[in-house]
Amino acid sequence: MAASCRLISHCRILSRFCNNSGISPNLTCLQGCMVRRGLNNSRKYQPLLRELYKRRIKAGPEPELHPSESGCWNYNSEVYAFGKRYGEEFDESFLRKAFITSDYRQAEEESRRQLGIDLESVPVGVVDNSELARKGEQIASRYIKAYLRHSYPMMLEEGIQAVHDYLMDDQMIYYIASNFGLTDLIMSPNYPPEDHMYCTAFKAVIGALAESQNEERAGLFVRDFVVSQLAGKNLMEIWDVKNPMGLLSSALSMQGRGPPEPRLLWQSASATMLSLYHVGIYSDKQLIGRSPGETLPIAEEIAAKDALSKLMNISLTTKPLQFGEKSENWKYDYNKRNQSVSDLLQTSSSI
Repeated sequence: MAASCRLISHCRILSRFCNNSGISPNLTCLQGCMVRRGLNNSRKYQPLLRELYKRRIKAGPEPELHPSESGCWNYNSEVYAFGKRYGEEFDESFLRKAFITSDYRQAEEESRRQLGIDLESVPVGVVDNSELARKGEQIASRYIKAYLRHSYPMMLEEGIQAVHDYLMDDQMIYYIASNFGLTDLIMSPNYPPEDHMYCTAFKAVIGALAESQNEERAGLFVRDFVVSQLAGKNLMEIWDVKNPMGLLSSALSMQGRGPPEPRLLWQSASATMLSLYHVGIYSDKQLIGRSPGETLPIAEEIAAKDALSKLMNISLTTKPLQFGEKSENWKYDYNKRNQSVSDLLQTSSSI
């Protein structure tokens, strides 16, 4: 039975090959002939199937097609469902504008020029999402900084800026947007859209939400989908602290505590390639940070960063970030700035 099924499958492939070659075989006759003759003559078709397989590999994979190519797809319904999917009320005109890329507008203008249509007398009437993306980027940047300063009041301003840059990086925005259901909605000359189109469209969606409702609602949208990417992340790995031991010494001095003292807690296999050193940082005979490392300088640097994270209440053991209803009614001071490294060094030197 299994052999007969394989023969029928091979015969169907043969039929498709004949159709592409201009031959009109009778599929039923071919199937019946092959099944009646059994497996004895199946070797005759192996060279043909092998050639078909080689031609398929040489032709390469089928290009990815837009869902509208299948015919069963409604763009208006998809745009309407987009806002409902995330529980937001969008003005449809702004939302549609958020998905129109500048490349698509330019392609429309070029196609009209080729047809001999005067763009001045008959304008395209398509406005791209550049302005909405610019507004959305400003709203996202402003909200992320305010949220981080409110959540981490002890964190230095340089750390706030480093985490902000991490969230607003194009790779992060592309990662969020590519999993956001924008692929089929973005209007671009090519499918799938390019990476930078995802970033622009996602920022334009934030701007469209601000235009449809208000900037506060757009900020909550940024909190739920952008700031939430920090869940479970070690902020000290995002923020590359320069001279952590010197910064730790200044922070302890400002708090009236003793200078940091690195001490070797234990070591293992120090004479091999798998050496391990565990260094602890003490201040006033109290352990304030510790970390392992493959060398003493590396272990000391990471231990100093661990002590800094505990002083600024940003370690993994502190209270996690608040999302959802817990942060719905937070009032942000958008003009407030945390203490910077220069302020810390100046204050510690004056003590």
